[in-house]
Amino acid sequence: MSAAVETRREARTPGLWGASQLYAVWLVLAGAVGLFMSGLILFDKIKLLQDAGFTPACTLNDVVSCTDVMNSSQASAFGFPNPFIGLVGFAVVLTLGVALLAGARFRAWFWYGFLVGLILAVGFVHWLAYEAVYEIEALCPYCMVVWAVVLPLFVSTVVRVGRSRAVDRGDEPSSGMSAVGMPLAVVIVWYLGFTALILQQFVF
Repeated sequence: MSAAVETRREARTPGLWGASQLYAVWLVLAGAVGLFMSGLILFDKIKLLQDAGFTPACTLNDVVSCTDVMNSSQASAFGFPNPFIGLVGFAVVLTLGVALLAGARFRAWFWYGFLVGLILAVGFVHWLAYEAVYEIEALCPYCMVVWAVVLPLFVSTVVRVGRSRAVDRGDEPSSGMSAVGMPLAVVIVWYLGFTALILQQFVF
């Protein structure tokens, strides 16, 4: 059996899922952005702990105020600064993206575990967003970049898992589960919803 035939056979092994290069590149980019922003937030948080008079670069006024957000109890929801969660989580995303680019495939249970982690991340992001807008009444641009990365990560991974399940069943993935179209539409609506709530709270 030639290497090419063997590769095609392996690609169709039920329960052993890879991903498109587009998805893999997206994971690398999203992981890198999230990791960088989490590190930036943690740096400013440490500076604030060392010097209460320190003003982060993302504090512009009473509304756009990383200082208020970082000094809130919600910024350490589990007893330690939230950016530690981001550093770990986005490192996993980045590593997975690099592995997929190298041709790695993972068992279905790994993908389900990854999806569960993203579900928890999305839930946490929504809670943080609610607290920032309605309780703290201040916005942290660095944090909002992290939110903006988590949402499409979740949506694109739901699609990735759905397409892999369809292939395992011998079905052709539906057009509604396209690699870009449906996730992009959902994310845009999600972003518009967030924007509307922020504008309603701070502008109108």
